[in-house]
Amino acid sequence: MKTIFCKSRSLISLAFVVACLALFATGAFAGGPLLLGQNGQPVLWPRTAVQGGALNSQTVDAQGRVLYHVDSGPLGPIAHDRAVALIDRIFNLYSNVPTSTLKFVNAGPIKDPNTGQDIDVTKANIGRVTSRTSPSFQNPIIFDSDGSITGSGGVLGFFSFLQLDFDNNAIKEGFVVLNGAAVSRIGGEIPFLGVFTHEIGHLAGPLDHAQVNGAIASGSTSSVQPADFTRAQTFDLFTPFVETLYPFIFSSTNPSSQLVSNGFTSSGFFVASLDFDTQSALSSLYPTPEFTSTLGSIEGRVVIRTAGGDIPISGVNVVARRINKGAYPPAITSAAFPGFPTTAIQLDSDGVPIIPPAQDNTDSLATAASAVTGLQFGSGAYKLQGLPEGQYLVEIQQINPSAVGGSGIGPLDKQIPLPVLEEYYNGPNESSNTVSTFVPVTVTAGNTTSGINIFLNGLSTSALTAVNESEPNEKSRKGQRVTVPVEITGAAAATDTSIFRMTLPDGSTDAIEDFYSFTVPADKIYYILLEPINGTNGDLDMYLFNAELVTKKRGVYNDASVIGSSTSPTANEVVATRLFAGTYSIGISAFGDSSVSYKLRIIPAQ
Repeated sequence: MKTIFCKSRSLISLAFVVACLALFATGAFAGGPLLLGQNGQPVLWPRTAVQGGALNSQTVDAQGRVLYHVDSGPLGPIAHDRAVALIDRIFNLYSNVPTSTLKFVNAGPIKDPNTGQDIDVTKANIGRVTSRTSPSFQNPIIFDSDGSITGSGGVLGFFSFLQLDFDNNAIKEGFVVLNGAAVSRIGGEIPFLGVFTHEIGHLAGPLDHAQVNGAIASGSTSSVQPADFTRAQTFDLFTPFVETLYPFIFSSTNPSSQLVSNGFTSSGFFVASLDFDTQSALSSLYPTPEFTSTLGSIEGRVVIRTAGGDIPISGVNVVARRINKGAYPPAITSAAFPGFPTTAIQLDSDGVPIIPPAQDNTDSLATAASAVTGLQFGSGAYKLQGLPEGQYLVEIQQINPSAVGGSGIGPLDKQIPLPVLEEYYNGPNESSNTVSTFVPVTVTAGNTTSGINIFLNGLSTSALTAVNESEPNEKSRKGQRVTVPVEITGAAAATDTSIFRMTLPDGSTDAIEDFYSFTVPADKIYYILLEPINGTNGDLDMYLFNAELVTKKRGVYNDASVIGSSTSPTANEVVATRLFAGTYSIGISAFGDSSVSYKLRIIPAQ
C-alpha cells in the first residue's frame, strides 16, 4: 500500500494563510472529492454507526448522521455561545443542501477522554482529542482562542482526518481548529465565518478546492478577464458568485468598487454561503434520488490530439455555465444585486449577505459547475453533475498557478500551464484551433450528455517519433537521449537495476529505474505524459530534473534540481511546465513492487 504525501489544504489571501491541512495518509487528493481510495472512488462518511474510544462516543450515528463536538471555550473575541451558533449555522448549510443526503448534528461539548468532562481545548491538552493512536471519536471543532495551537505565521485554522479506512473508502473521524486570535486580521466576524464555511467544506464532503469564478473575480493573471470591464466592475460582478471552495480569500481597496465603498472589501463575506458548485459537488457524493432524476450531467475527456491518437490529460479544470437564460460573460451593465448601492445588500440574521437573487443576466455566473480531469472517472475524464436543464457553455480554464500545496486544486503537485488560458468546446470543429467560439451543450433531466471531448490547442502538431527504451538507462547523468516530440515505449519494475534514490518527505526513498534526457532549445511549455500500456497494473512515479544540477546517486523531493514531479497512486502521471533552454532528465520509478509497461510522451508547445 502506497503512502501518498497528502497536499495541505489552505485558504490563503494576499497577505496571510487562512487555513491548512497537515496530514500523511494513504490515498490521493482530488478535485471535487478530496480523497480517492485504492479503487479510485471517493472516500466518504459511512452511512452506518462509527463508535469507540474511551468515551464510547460516535462520529456517525445509526441513522448515518455525522456527529461533531464543539469546544467549551471562546473563539478569541467571539463569545462561546456565538461561536457555537456560527459553527451550527455552517453545518446546517451543508445539512440542508436539498439534493444531498448528508446530515450533521451537534453532539454537545468536546469531552476529555480521561475524565468524561467538558474540555476547553488548549495547546497543552489538544493531544487528548486529536490522537490518531488513541482516537476519541468526537469529530472535535476546536477554538484556538489565543492562537497558541495554530502558532505564528498567519494561519487562521486547519483541519485534518484522524481516522481513515481506505479498505472501505470511509472516513471515521476528523477535526477542525479555528484561530480566534486572527478574527480581526481578516476583517471581522463575517469574513472569518466565510473561512469557517470553506474549511468545514473540506471536512464535510470531504470536498477539495474548486475554481469557477474565483480567479476572474480576484483578477488573477492566469484568468481571462471579461472584455471592456474595469477591475472594479469585475470585482463587483464576479465576487458575489465566488465558489465557497475557491482556495484564496481576496480583497480590494479599489475606491471605484461599489462593494468596497459599502464595506464588502473581500470575498470572505460571500463564501459564508454555499454556491451552486459546492452544493453540486456535495450532492454528487451523497445524492438524493431527485439529484439523479431531475438534474443532468455532462461528461467527456480532455485530450491532446496527435497523429498517433488522442492522449488523455489529467489535472485540467473544466467549467460548464448555463447560457440559455443569459450570455457569458454577462453584459457590462449587469449587477449581482439589482439596485445596489441605492438599494442596500440584504443581510440575514447573522449579518451574512443574502446570496444574489436569480436573474437571467447573471445566470451564467450563478449556475456554473467545475470538475478536474483524471479523478474517479479515469485518465483525462471529467463529469459535471447536478446541472439543471438548459444549454451550457463548456470550457477548460487555466487553474490559478498559485493553487498548489495547501491551496491545491485537483490531483497535481503543480498546475498545468495551458497553452491557451481559456478554450471552449466547439462541437464538430473541436479539433481545429478555434478556441474562442463554442457550440452549446444540451442538458436534460435525468440524463448524461456524453462525448463532450475537448482537444487541447496550442501544442505541437508534429508527429511523435516512436522510440523504444534502451537499457542500460538507470544513470541520472547518462539517461537515454531522445529528441522531442517523442513517444517512448518502455517498462519499469522494482526489480530493475537502479542507482539513483529519491528521498521523499517522510524520509523514505524511491528508486528510479529509468532515465531519459532531452534538450530544450528555447523557452517553451512542455507536456510530459506517462501512461501505462493497457493490461498492466502498478504504480509509477515521474520526476523532471535539471540535468546540470542532478546528482549521480541521490535526490531530495523538494531539491532545486527537481523541476517537477507527479506521484499519484497510479501509473498515470503528468508534468507540464515552462522550460528554459538547457538539458533536462526524466526519471521513472516503479513504486513499491510495481512492474509496469508504459508510454512516455514529451510534447512541446507550438
